[in-house]
Amino acid sequence: SIIYIPIIKIHSYIKHNTATQQQYNIAPLYITTYLLMLGLAIVGCGQIVIHHLHEIQKLGSYEVRALCDPSDKRRDTIQETLQPDDGRTIAHFDYLDDLIADTSLFDTNIDVIFIAVPHDLHERLAMQALATNKIVVMEKPLAPTGSSCDKLVAVSKSLLLSSSSAAGTADDNHNDTAAAAAAAGMLIIAEQSPYWQEVVKARELIVDGAIGTIVSAAGYYYESMRDNVTSGDVSDDGGLGWRGSLERAGGGIAIDGGLHWIRPLREMCGSRITDVVGVMRPNLAPALQMEGETLAHALFQMDTSKVEALEQPAGAGPLVATYSCNMLATAPMAHDTCPYFRLTGTKGEIVIHGDGLYKEQPGAGGLRLYDAQHPNGRELFSNDRLGGFFLGFQGLWQEVHRITMEKDRAAAHETVVRAADD
Repeated sequence: SIIYIPIIKIHSYIKHNTATQQQYNIAPLYITTYLLMLGLAIVGCGQIVIHHLHEIQKLGSYEVRALCDPSDKRRDTIQETLQPDDGRTIAHFDYLDDLIADTSLFDTNIDVIFIAVPHDLHERLAMQALATNKIVVMEKPLAPTGSSCDKLVAVSKSLLLSSSSAAGTADDNHNDTAAAAAAAGMLIIAEQSPYWQEVVKARELIVDGAIGTIVSAAGYYYESMRDNVTSGDVSDDGGLGWRGSLERAGGGIAIDGGLHWIRPLREMCGSRITDVVGVMRPNLAPALQMEGETLAHALFQMDTSKVEALEQPAGAGPLVATYSCNMLATAPMAHDTCPYFRLTGTKGEIVIHGDGLYKEQPGAGGLRLYDAQHPNGRELFSNDRLGGFFLGFQGLWQEVHRITMEKDRAAAHETVVRAADD
């Protein structure tokens, strides 16, 4: 039999009708699947957008309806990646202002705005997009300065509080207030490393006590434009373009690719960094014209107080993690000898490894567990599995979609707070 239900009501109907679930043998996974297609506008069509789009398209819950970028070439590259086969025309605009001005498209066909632009544009474009009451998803980092981060956190918090206040007072006399709160936008920061499958597995192992209490942790980020698929190409003058500008990027390699290694250390070792000591070195790769650091070494003091499995031995002092990142132009790098992360516990070790972000076969990797049963290590991921770090984009967009459909404003705000902590 076929049940005809308006598509926007299908999830609610199935979720609350167990008899329907049993009669038609609907799997639990289907119950949490949302069938409403969301209209997506992409603002900024740089290299990183391609990696997001691979997983967005697989998810099948978004339809790209607009591209915004002052470069025709970049828009065309993303258009070719999308290749819509249903005859649709994807609208092209130079700037977000132009898209918003096209009210016939923007007001009724755009649900989510994905911002992936140079860091110094984050605050302005996020504020402009949020003013339209759309869902706004923005690439990391939150912003290049502390003051901009504070402003965006404050705006996100105000959206959360206003929504909570309206929900708490909604009744027959406050329908307009409640409706306005429900229609208000949300800011979600797109950082995929928490959804990196090896990092997720490591967190599970740590909480389960697989290696006892963590007493040492280390993360090593190393990038070469010879191998790294996410770096794109150098600009016409040989530099990294805006990524090399201290004012526009907000820093060097640490706020660039290196940020993706800081968050996993936080996720695995207690979420908050309470103190930092480090050294930075600029100009190690002059051809990149990077004004910020091209190499950094640091010690992170971790706050482990909220995670029982991370409670440190009495008298041992706080957990300290070692962090290192570097960008060395086009030099070959020994990806197969240095792990991405090494976590040492009182009962064993966890090593997250990879073979680099090769342009030919990006992202292979895995996790080895060393314990009493496997003193020489046991690999927990298939050797022929490709993707590694890049598979985190899948989990990221699944969570973005869940937050959007469930209007989980607390979870949206948490992504902003964590990005500010980064």
